[in-house]
Amino acid sequence: MGQQGCGVGRGLLQAGLSVAETAVVAAGIDALWRGRSLSPREIWPQDPVVAEEVFASLAAAGRAEVDDAGRVFGVHGFTLSHTRHTIFHGDVKVHTWCAFDSIGIPAAFGLDATAATDCPTCGRGLTVAISGGVPEQSVPAGELAQWLPEAAATGDLMGKFCANADIYCSRAHLEQRIDTATAAGSVLTVADAARVGREVWADVAGLAEVP
Repeated sequence: MGQQGCGVGRGLLQAGLSVAETAVVAAGIDALWRGRSLSPREIWPQDPVVAEEVFASLAAAGRAEVDDAGRVFGVHGFTLSHTRHTIFHGDVKVHTWCAFDSIGIPAAFGLDATAATDCPTCGRGLTVAISGGVPEQSVPAGELAQWLPEAAATGDLMGKFCANADIYCSRAHLEQRIDTATAAGSVLTVADAARVGREVWADVAGLAEVP
């Protein structure tokens, strides 16, 4: 528990993407960060056919969101959908698929930000201040418990991983919902979640132009 060897890592998001395909995804992140829902061709005009193939494949695996018009509105944890999980960075407000994303993304991109989510057990609103990608070790942040399900590099990421990768206001509230003795996953501190996030988003963090 509380270690990076908990079933996630670069493979959680990359899922066999080539360097070129990762660059396409990074361009999609740039658009979403700026609140823009674009078609794959608009996201990556350098090779629109490859862009369409990349996002179609990711969407089929629960790793991207594409609307009926073919516009991308979610990828790699970033989403234009309204969710329970939010990153505040200056004047920018970005929703994420799960609570882990709200910590891991600012950590990977080295942001000054605030992650906001809520405890699934009691509904209490939770915020974590992040400075230069590092969560502040303060109360209540030091009491929070991140549940990180084990996840394969393939499969429905949003349905099987993100749906359960929540932060709880306490270990006790986490254990009211999850049997940690039998469930496949790990209980992490917020600091641990940030360290794992730096690995998970490492490839796109070096490419996307998130300020």
